[in-house]
Amino acid sequence: MVKVFDDLMKEVTTTGYCLACGACVASCPHECLAMEGEAPTLKKTCMNCGICYEECPQVIDQRELEPKIFGRELSDEEVLGIYRQALSVEAKPSDIKARAQDGGAVTSILASLLEGGFIDGAIVMGIGSLPWQPSPKVAKTREELIACAGTKYARGPLFLRLRDAVDLHYCSRVAIVGTPCQIAASRRMQLSELTNRRLGETIKLHIGLFCMHAFEYEKFFRGVIEKQLRTPLSEVVKFDIKRGQFIIYRRNKPRRELALEAVEKYNYFPCRVCFDYTAELADISVGAVGSPIGQSTVLIRTQTGTEAFDAARRFRGLNVLGLEEVKPGIRVIGKLSREKRLRAARELERLKLLGKTLPVWWQAQPPTPKEEEPSQSTAQP
Repeated sequence: MVKVFDDLMKEVTTTGYCLACGACVASCPHECLAMEGEAPTLKKTCMNCGICYEECPQVIDQRELEPKIFGRELSDEEVLGIYRQALSVEAKPSDIKARAQDGGAVTSILASLLEGGFIDGAIVMGIGSLPWQPSPKVAKTREELIACAGTKYARGPLFLRLRDAVDLHYCSRVAIVGTPCQIAASRRMQLSELTNRRLGETIKLHIGLFCMHAFEYEKFFRGVIEKQLRTPLSEVVKFDIKRGQFIIYRRNKPRRELALEAVEKYNYFPCRVCFDYTAELADISVGAVGSPIGQSTVLIRTQTGTEAFDAARRFRGLNVLGLEEVKPGIRVIGKLSREKRLRAARELERLKLLGKTLPVWWQAQPPTPKEEEPSQSTAQP
């Protein structure tokens, strides 16, 4: 039986597991859906085609997608996911280095791929009408990429711009840059049997970002940074996370730091039950951990990722070293990946003991002896 938008609302949105990624809204072929705040809503009568449900990454275990992407399943020992190469990368161009996060690898790779014609557009996260509020953009030039560079540390409806890329910008080879959950949504758009293929088939490349969690915009950025710290977001030039600190860089003022442990309560709820740190379903995954300051760690996972990275290197905009040649190296990435998986498992167990509704994909897991009499409560987390 085909599941439809009503099922999506019951299983994902009302239970608090919606990622606000916008994949369901963008993919609706009848344009019945819209984002209202951070949730999908019906704006006209649903045609019950079921495509929205099939695009959602929160209704399946993402490991079901691995054989379709890599030709095999992940082993328990592969804590970073399946990959072919582990590199430490630094962008050479000064305009990219000045604006981008860490080594600027993502911006430099995309700029080279646009110049070389490997892609004709990229869906990236920029900033909206409010300071540091994530807003997706279609980038078709180097300048547009640089304007969107830098990590936002909050979530946004990334896929709302995919339809624009196809219908308004006439893109046919698009790169998606997103967090692990957004990459999972993008793969669903490509690989689900019931999908909007007109959009899914335009996605040429997936670049995933290492991600431990995202912070709630209103509660953390507006409530803590602006109100409690009396730091206007308009004067912030960059955010970063290093050595257990959330760092706020301000224009012509000293930076401010917050201990991550003190602000974890402002994480989005779905982040607390996410197992994926390194964007394991991407073609190329990128993060700062593992490389020296000023460089980016790059994990190349697929043949498409290899071809894209080789195409980008031909423009000589990257300094590249093997990750084994630098410190701290790959072991620290594995440590954080294990830590995220352990935290998610503990949170799911905690929710179960409290009688909270668990994610659909976790409900399908084989029960442990302690789970033989599951709670019937449907209370929200």
